[in-house]
Order: sequence, then C-alpha cells, then structure tokens
Amino acid sequence: MTPSSHLPLAAHLYRHARRLHGIACGLGRQRDADDIIQTLYARWCRRLRDEPGWAPPETSAELFVCVRRVILDLVAKEKRERDRHDRSAGAAPSSADTPEDALHAFERLQWILARLPAPLAEALTASLSAGRSRDALVAHELGLTESAYTMRLYKARRAAEELASYYELLSPEQASLLATVGYSGKSRRQIAHELGLLPDELAVRAERARAALAKNRRVAAS
Repeated sequence: MTPSSHLPLAAHLYRHARRLHGIACGLGRQRDADDIIQTLYARWCRRLRDEPGWAPPETSAELFVCVRRVILDLVAKEKRERDRHDRSAGAAPSSADTPEDALHAFERLQWILARLPAPLAEALTASLSAGRSRDALVAHELGLTESAYTMRLYKARRAAEELASYYELLSPEQASLLATVGYSGKSRRQIAHELGLLPDELAVRAERARAALAKNRRVAAS
C-alpha cells in the first residue's frame, strides 16, 4: 500500500479520534480504547487496499456500528481464550465482569436499538457515539435544536430502560411481543395480522406478558 493511500485514513482519524475513543469508552472498554481504534483503522486500511474507491464512514451511527463490531469480535476472542484457559487449568469460570457479561450487554443493546423507533434509536446511538459534552454538535448533525435533541434523548433513554426490562425479565417471545406492541408504531390490528392472531388473542398474550413482567419485577426487587 502506497503512503498516499494512507492520507484519507489519517485525515479521518484527525476528525474522529475523540469521537471513536468516546464510543469505545461508552461501551465499557476504557482500558483498551486505543487498541480498538487501532484495530478498526487496520481493518479500514486493508479495505482501502482491496477497494481503492471505498471511503470510511463519517456519521455517528456508522462509526458506532463499526466500533461495536470490533468490540464484539474482541469480546468473542476473549471468551474463547478464557474458555481455553479454564479448561487447561480445570478452573470454574468466574462470575465477575466476565467476557460473557460484556457480550450479553452488547447483545441487549443491539436488541434494544433494533426495537426503538428510528428517531429514538438515532438519538441514543448518537449520544453513545459522541457523549453528553457534545450535545450541540450532535443536535446539529441530526438537524435538531439542542432542546429538541435533549427531549428526544430523554425519551430514548426511558424507552431503552423499559425495553431492557423486557429483555432481562421475559421470555424472548414475550419480550418481542411487548416491544412490538409498545414501540413499533403499528396498530394492534396490524400486529395481530402479522402474527397470524385474532385481535383478542393478541390482547390476551400481551396481558399475560405484562403480568409476567410485573411479577418478575417484584421478584427482582425483593
């Protein structure tokens, strides 16, 4: 690869280094954020070599997805290494701050973002990417006033907390059902039709899911 082909990535790093570092730290990887960024740019360097016309991503959402992908790969690698070590040492896996915990957190975040309404998912992703100290910049990037962005982010966080409780406390089927009913923007009739249910059947299932959620919340709080 010629030195000139590094120029787009060098300029990109100059523009986005702080944001990328903030994303990695926001996803719990403060200790190796620099290594993660280095890995990301190494991947992009290879891609530029294979696809000379390709350009690295610029938006907050795209940068978030790219960093998250590197971290997921890293977490999976750590899990494999930990499993090999445990098998060779004959030790029981530790339950404190394990790679499995980190992977679960990433999977939960991915599940939540996939079920939030698009404007809320965009606001939450932008916040995770840039950090609260850059609200004005993020609002401008999203085409919002700072007050509108703050309100949207507040709604996004409230919705994400609710969805997280579905993910943690319900079966996958019940969690998906309540998420669809509460956040898809679709009518009950449309949801019932897509699921092959009668509207009354959908209502019964949703009520059962809410009852299970309330019960499991009481258990978790006790």
